This record gives sequence, structure tokens and C-alpha cells, in this order.
Amino acid sequence: MQMSNGRKALYIIISVLIAFVLWFYVNNTSSVVLTINDIPVEFLNSETALANKGLVLLSGGDETVDLELTMPRNLVYGFDTDRVRLIADLNSINTTGTQSLTYNIAGVDMSQVTVKSPTIRTISVRVGELFRKTDVEIRVNLIGNVADGYVAGRVQLLPETLEVWGQQSDVMSVSYAQVTLNIENARSTIVEMLEYKLYDYDDELIEGSSIHAASDTVQVTMPVISATDIPLVVNFIEEPGVRRESFDYSLDRSSVTLSGDANQIAALGELVLGEVVLSEIEEEQTITYDIPVPEGLSNLSGVSTATLTIANRDVTMRNVTVTSFDYENFGEEDRTVEVVTSSLNVTLRGARETLEAIAADQVRAVADLSGVANASGTYTVPANIRIEGGPDVGTTQEYQLTVRIGLPEQTEETEETQE
Repeated sequence: MQMSNGRKALYIIISVLIAFVLWFYVNNTSSVVLTINDIPVEFLNSETALANKGLVLLSGGDETVDLELTMPRNLVYGFDTDRVRLIADLNSINTTGTQSLTYNIAGVDMSQVTVKSPTIRTISVRVGELFRKTDVEIRVNLIGNVADGYVAGRVQLLPETLEVWGQQSDVMSVSYAQVTLNIENARSTIVEMLEYKLYDYDDELIEGSSIHAASDTVQVTMPVISATDIPLVVNFIEEPGVRRESFDYSLDRSSVTLSGDANQIAALGELVLGEVVLSEIEEEQTITYDIPVPEGLSNLSGVSTATLTIANRDVTMRNVTVTSFDYENFGEEDRTVEVVTSSLNVTLRGARETLEAIAADQVRAVADLSGVANASGTYTVPANIRIEGGPDVGTTQEYQLTVRIGLPEQTEETEETQE
């Protein structure tokens, strides 16, 4: 009995499907070996466990392991090798020397995966006695300059020194740690966490050592503040005939650098050290002033005083006898005024050349009667010294004249009695 062509085709399809199912089952349930090379061993408590016991890891810290894992074929396709970690705990080490340390495998479902190789999960490490250095200097290498009109303040470090530990020969070679801070064109205070590098006593960089430290970074703070040069001045008190141009003077410093609020500094303009009465300067003198810094500002110049040197170059004096008199500030027409003083010795003060050009008859004394305008009798009143042409000349003191004030008829009766 022959099978129909249609039935034969159906049997063939079913056979193929059964064969595929059997192949798929066998292929996915069979085990395969996956090799992962150079897996680094991670150490728990690497900084604290050993250090607390006075120990340090000398070698073995960069140990790697090649793993061969056996697993079902269906797990291989989605297996992430980067998740595989090898972890060893240093807390079990208590002595120096070469130690065998067990590691565990993490990141793998060990219920479905077995370790084919290595069969013993240990690594070898060498442990030595810990040596500490607690006061390693931290130096700051500055790059660039702050912006114009600004000043960099004192660098502050946190921590101020560095604590390092490790094998004695390594630690003893450390001279200092250095951080590099870029302050180029800075206009405000800089605060940065910077990594440091270790240098030996020959200023050579220490690379690839097993030295440990309490911190991997250092907080560096650099204050940057605005700064302006403010002129220093002295106020000169002048008088007639005693002018600033007749003196030679100089300050040992012309300005100081102040920092602080920009508006306050701009409003300041200059710092006045003090006053000098020029008429009191006869010979060369030096005067030292404290530099007055307004509250809220800081003096960055490092100086607190300024010294003025001043000398009289041209001002001199000349004595003249005045015989020409007059009066002023008297408006009573029905009364008479007579200047009793017949001569007055006056000391003039001014530039030498100006004084030499004055003739005695150019000088007159004028009585000021404003204080006795309503009185009569004989009085001593202030006198003003006037010089024809009005040159820039003064006097060294105040002068007085004696005057007699009376009614016209009283003056006439006095004259008849005297006759």
C-alpha cells in the first residue's frame, strides 16, 4: 500500500521539527567553558585594616587572576564579564611576611556557574611593618597672574600638611607634596580640590610607589581681592609771603596699595597724612606720619608710616620802619582821628627777591577803628600793614597803633589851651 505524497511530506516536516527541538534542547543544556583573563583582585579595608595593626601591603596589590567558568550554553550569550569581581579582605592578616589570602567571586550566579580553574581561590601578598610620616610639607605651584587691579592673598591649605604611610624606605624618600593652582586672570577668591604629587629630596617626582595618604586631594584657597594704589598727600598751610613753591619737600613714599570695597576706595581718592604750617618751617625738617587706613580697608603695602622731608628754600624776613599811617572803618564825619604813633618797626616775610624790591616808603600802617567807631579818647587799635603794589608779602606778628578820637571843637579847645 503506497503512502500518498501529501502524507509523506507531512511526515518529513514533523521529523525535521523533532530533530530541531532535540538539537536546541541538547545545545542549550550542555555546558561550555568561558575564560576571563586578568581580573584584578580588589582588597577590602586596604587603608584601615592593615594600618590599624601597624602593617602595610608591600606587594600583591596589583595581583590579577585568570578564571575559567563552566556554565550552560544559554547563559553565555548574555553573560557580562565586566561584572565579575574578585574580592579579598585584608582584615584577616595580622603579621608581617608573605601571606596567602582567599578571595571571593562576585557578580556571578554561582548556582548556575562553577569555577573550573583555578581550583584554589587564593593569592599571595607580602605584608610589612607600617611606617608613618605625619608632617609632609605641601607646596603650591602657582601658574599665571591675577587680573590687573587685583592682588592674590596668602594661600590656605586644608590639610596644612600631609600624612603618608607605607614601607619605611618609600616613606623616608618623601620630601614634600605639591599641588598646582592656576590663577590666570582671576578676579575672585579661588577654592579648588587639587590632587597632589610627591617629590623626593632631589625634587624628582616619586612615581609608582606604594605610599598611602590620609587624603587624595588638598583643598587650596587663594583669596583674590581688588587693590588700588592710593596717593599719600600732606596739606600745606600757606600764608601771605609763605607759599609752597618756596619750599623743597618730598615724601619717602608717594602711595600705598589698599584693598577692600571698590566703591569705598574710589570715593577715597587720596590719604591725607597731616598738615604742615609753612610759616613754622625755618630750616630742614623731617616729619613721620602714621598712614591712616580707613576702617574696612586693608593696607597691602607692608608699610605703616611715611616720612616728609621739607626745607625752606626762599622765604626770608626784612625789617622796615613805617612812618606812613592811615586809618579805616570810621564813618563819623563830625569827629576827628589822629594817629599818635609816629613810627612803627615792622618785620616783613616773603620770597627773598620780592622783599628786596620793596622800598620803605611803599609800606604803611592802617589803623582799624571798627572797634572804637562810637568812642572818643585815646586808644590802641589793631593795624594792618599795606604795601604799595600789593606784592605777596606777609608779616610775622600782629601790630597796633595808638589813635586819638575826638569832636572837632574838643580838638580846637585842646589846641588853644596848649598855646
